[in-house]
Amino acid sequence: MKPNSLDGNPKLWTRSFIFIVITNLFVYSGFQMLIPVLPVYINELGGSALQASLATSLFAISGLIFRSLTGKGVDKYGRRPLLILGFFMLFLLNISLFWFSAVAIILVLRFIHGMGWGMTSTSIATVMSDTVPAKRRGEGTGYYALSVILGTCLSPMLAIALMAHFDFKIVLTVSSAAILIGFLLAQGISIKKQKQDEAKEIQKTKGSFWSDLFEKRALLPSFLCLLLAIPFGALMSYIMVFGEEVGIKHVWLYYIGHCLMIIISRPFIGKLFDRKGHVYAILPGVISMFIGLVILSVTTNAFMLVLSSIFFGFGFGAAQPSLQAWAVNRSPEHRKGAANGTFLSAMDLGAALGIFFLGMVGSVTGYHMMFLIGSIFILALIIIYGGHLLKNRRSQMEDIQDQAV
Repeated sequence: MKPNSLDGNPKLWTRSFIFIVITNLFVYSGFQMLIPVLPVYINELGGSALQASLATSLFAISGLIFRSLTGKGVDKYGRRPLLILGFFMLFLLNISLFWFSAVAIILVLRFIHGMGWGMTSTSIATVMSDTVPAKRRGEGTGYYALSVILGTCLSPMLAIALMAHFDFKIVLTVSSAAILIGFLLAQGISIKKQKQDEAKEIQKTKGSFWSDLFEKRALLPSFLCLLLAIPFGALMSYIMVFGEEVGIKHVWLYYIGHCLMIIISRPFIGKLFDRKGHVYAILPGVISMFIGLVILSVTTNAFMLVLSSIFFGFGFGAAQPSLQAWAVNRSPEHRKGAANGTFLSAMDLGAALGIFFLGMVGSVTGYHMMFLIGSIFILALIIIYGGHLLKNRRSQMEDIQDQAV
């Protein structure tokens, strides 16, 4: 890429990067739109509570599996084939719900739907990593993550509003249209061809199935993201129930505060990551998330709810994209797909664990206690990350002393 003539930095906002961000926004919006309303639709069809919950968990399981497989596949076979196949599966499985009303068939389709989701989302993330200049990866990943978060937060609200005034078929129409628009926009992305030296490196470093599936250099940031995603998944799933428990009517204010803080934080946090390093973005972020969860655990009114959303939203917007950029930066160039697959699989797994286990805690102890227990995972993240930083610091000091001798 040509450097920006004004500041000497590589250009970030290229035509391809703009198309990546907008495409990703439509893909996440279209897919996430079905999550809050599909269980309701299954109930309307006469399905059980267990079947309604499976509508969410089945796609999460298949998506988790196929993220890692796709990460390996895009490194070996290229980005475009798997991206196109993922879009095809997403759209086809979406519109198939127009014709099938048997609950058992819908659940099978939902499982296959998750395969397309894992394939599409991992392919786009890898194309983003290819497109963003290495020197601006923190900033670029932040803007990419902004499209993820906006799609994840705002589309469920739209779906709930559409379901309240119309029916599931209208939500499905809007969802399918968003995915189709995402596919059309993706045609404007210039996808880099794999370099010959990268292809040779893949063949040279080929190992076992499992070592190829996960990128070991991305494991630490991915595990930290898993810890971060546990309370995040529970929070986003049960914040409405929590509002009912404590008598706060305008719970939607939490989503607004959360999204606004992410929008505000991304421009400067990403630049801070690129200029100063991951510690300046991740550590303040996870501390802010911890504070937000503690505030939420004692929240009794709308003011405290908004205050919690400010701290948690800022922290999540700072930490999650920075962890992803760090995971890619730590990994070899020819393993960016595997690195993204490893990272996104960890995030999916963490969110699923949070929804399931913290949800059980909340149903027994109340949601105040659930958020307080959720903050323990963030505290564990801080301790593990801090230990890693201290270990690296010690190693650097020993190297300096050895050189001095």
